[in-house]
Amino acid sequence: MIQGKRVYGGPQMIQLSLDGKRLYTTTSLYTPWDKQFYPQMVREGSVMLQIDVDTENGGLCVNPDFLVDFGKEPFGPARAHEMRYPGGDCTSDIWI
Repeated sequence: MIQGKRVYGGPQMIQLSLDGKRLYTTTSLYTPWDKQFYPQMVREGSVMLQIDVDTENGGLCVNPDFLVDFGKEPFGPARAHEMRYPGGDCTSDIWI
Protein backbone atom coordinates (compact mmCIF):
# COMPACT_ATOMS: atom_id res chain seq x y z
CA MET A 1 0.00 0.00 0.00
CA ILE A 2 1.12 3.49 -0.83
CA GLN A 3 -0.63 6.43 0.80
CA GLY A 4 -3.38 4.04 1.88
CA LYS A 5 -3.99 2.81 -1.69
CA ARG A 6 -3.48 -0.82 -2.59
CA VAL A 7 -1.59 -1.09 -5.86
CA TYR A 8 -2.92 -3.75 -8.24
CA GLY A 9 -0.94 -5.01 -11.20
CA GLY A 10 2.74 -4.49 -11.64
CA PRO A 11 5.11 -2.12 -13.38
CA GLN A 12 4.27 -2.00 -17.07
CA MET A 13 5.55 1.13 -18.79
CA ILE A 14 8.60 2.84 -17.34
CA GLN A 15 10.45 6.11 -17.87
CA LEU A 16 13.84 6.86 -16.35
CA SER A 17 14.87 10.42 -15.53
CA LEU A 18 17.93 11.58 -17.45
CA ASP A 19 19.99 11.75 -14.26
CA GLY A 20 19.03 8.13 -13.59
CA LYS A 21 17.68 8.84 -10.10
CA ARG A 22 13.93 8.49 -10.64
CA LEU A 23 12.09 5.70 -12.40
CA TYR A 24 8.40 6.32 -13.14
CA THR A 25 6.03 3.46 -13.83
CA THR A 26 2.35 2.87 -14.54
CA THR A 27 0.46 -0.31 -13.70
CA SER A 28 -1.85 -0.83 -16.68
CA LEU A 29 -0.69 -2.72 -19.74
CA TYR A 30 -3.52 -3.67 -22.09
CA THR A 31 -7.25 -3.52 -21.36
CA PRO A 32 -8.11 -7.17 -22.19
CA TRP A 33 -5.19 -8.40 -20.08
CA ASP A 34 -6.00 -5.95 -17.27
CA LYS A 35 -9.57 -7.29 -17.24
CA GLN A 36 -8.36 -10.90 -17.12
CA PHE A 37 -5.47 -10.62 -14.65
CA TYR A 38 -6.22 -7.47 -12.62
CA PRO A 39 -10.03 -7.02 -12.43
CA GLN A 40 -9.70 -5.01 -9.21
CA MET A 41 -7.47 -2.49 -11.01
CA VAL A 42 -10.10 -2.17 -13.75
CA ARG A 43 -12.67 -1.30 -11.06
CA GLU A 44 -10.39 1.02 -9.04
CA GLY A 45 -8.06 2.47 -11.70
CA SER A 46 -4.33 2.21 -12.19
CA VAL A 47 -1.59 4.26 -10.59
CA MET A 48 1.71 5.90 -11.49
CA LEU A 49 4.56 5.46 -9.04
CA GLN A 50 8.03 6.93 -8.64
CA ILE A 51 10.84 4.58 -7.76
CA ASP A 52 13.94 6.22 -6.34
CA VAL A 53 17.18 4.85 -7.73
CA ASP A 54 20.26 4.85 -5.51
CA THR A 55 22.95 5.53 -8.09
CA GLU A 56 25.70 5.57 -5.45
CA ASN A 57 25.12 2.27 -3.61
CA GLY A 58 22.66 0.53 -5.91
CA GLY A 59 19.08 -0.35 -5.11
CA LEU A 60 15.54 0.81 -5.75
CA CYS A 61 12.87 2.09 -3.36
CA VAL A 62 9.27 3.11 -4.05
CA ASN A 63 8.84 6.76 -3.11
CA PRO A 64 5.96 6.83 -0.57
CA ASP A 65 5.32 10.54 -1.23
CA PHE A 66 4.56 10.13 -4.95
CA LEU A 67 1.33 8.55 -6.16
CA VAL A 68 -0.88 9.45 -9.11
CA ASP A 69 -4.19 7.67 -8.55
CA PHE A 70 -6.09 7.36 -11.83
CA GLY A 71 -9.02 5.81 -9.96
CA LYS A 72 -10.07 9.30 -8.92
CA GLU A 73 -10.55 10.68 -12.42
CA PRO A 74 -13.80 12.69 -12.90
CA PHE A 75 -15.35 10.27 -15.41
CA GLY A 76 -14.56 7.15 -13.45
CA PRO A 77 -11.53 4.99 -12.88
CA ALA A 78 -8.95 5.23 -15.64
CA ARG A 79 -6.03 3.01 -16.51
CA ALA A 80 -2.84 4.81 -17.47
CA HIS A 81 -0.43 3.07 -19.77
CA GLU A 82 2.07 5.25 -21.61
CA MET A 83 3.54 8.36 -20.05
CA ARG A 84 5.52 11.24 -21.43
CA TYR A 85 6.71 14.47 -19.90
CA PRO A 86 7.17 16.87 -22.84
CA GLY A 87 10.21 19.06 -22.36
CA GLY A 88 10.94 17.17 -19.18
CA ASP A 89 13.81 15.11 -17.97
CA CYS A 90 12.75 11.60 -18.93
CA THR A 91 14.11 9.11 -21.38
CA SER A 92 10.98 9.50 -23.53
CA ASP A 93 12.42 12.79 -24.78
CA ILE A 94 15.69 11.31 -26.04
CA TRP A 95 14.24 10.41 -29.44
CA ILE A 96 13.10 13.99 -30.14
